[in-house]
Amino acid sequence: MDFAGRIYELLAFLVTERIYRVSFAVTLGFALAVLVVDLHRREYRLNWPLRLVKSVAANIGFWWVNLLFAPIVFLTSGYIKEGYAALGIPSIDESVWLGVPWWILIPFAALCYDFADYWNHRILHHRWLWPIHAIHHSDPDLNVLTSYRIHFLELLVMTTSYILLLSWLGFPTDVMGYGAILLTLHNMYVHMNVDWSHGPFRYVLASPRMHQWHHADLPEAYGKNLANVFPVFDLLFGTYYVPGPCKEQFGVKDAPQNDVVKLVLYPFAEWGRNAAAMTRSVKFDKDSERKLPETE
Repeated sequence: MDFAGRIYELLAFLVTERIYRVSFAVTLGFALAVLVVDLHRREYRLNWPLRLVKSVAANIGFWWVNLLFAPIVFLTSGYIKEGYAALGIPSIDESVWLGVPWWILIPFAALCYDFADYWNHRILHHRWLWPIHAIHHSDPDLNVLTSYRIHFLELLVMTTSYILLLSWLGFPTDVMGYGAILLTLHNMYVHMNVDWSHGPFRYVLASPRMHQWHHADLPEAYGKNLANVFPVFDLLFGTYYVPGPCKEQFGVKDAPQNDVVKLVLYPFAEWGRNAAAMTRSVKFDKDSERKLPETE
């Protein structure tokens, strides 16, 4: 596809995906409903802690920042799609799914996407990709909008994982659209700062308590509860950790809390520091070798 064609698709993406998409209206409605409930709980007094206000403002800021960087994500993912298509990997034809009832297909598609999310989430907790995901963990006050505190590079990692792991399934576009709404709403739900555990269903559907432990600034909880929706993946791969109600602090010690500009630049700064540390380590090893006494 030529450059002009990509620009046209990009403009369509920005309009369709960010303004008129049904899921945007639904998630906005959910956020407003949570706001009204919280206001009622506070007897309609605007007595939110200042840090929470800053957190919400930063999360809204990230929504707009990611809109600004959407062209990079969109154009790059387009090239990745072309590269994947060039591999000639067989895929399931979309018509295969036409006879499957929507109430079966949508949950099944959500399960498949959560499987992909589990593994890209697990990768994001490794050293070199952690600076990207640390942005999401930097929120010291979990709220429904924390789900939007995502670095644009993390969006690219997630999109790439979907292309590589799920493209061959050939799910219908409308099924994935409805599935995306459910996944987005659930992602907002688990970031609510409420101690809901789901009782006997805690192993069926991820709860706010489960996800709070994922955000806990506690070594025992690092890299745990990586499934966004279905805890079965954490149970299968040994990453489930919910010892009880979570009373731990949230956030990342060495990352800015609610400064959007510093958070956007944080991964690049961390990679620079890591590269410099590796360079110093290699130089130290070479210098040490030079100073070793010669053996006969």
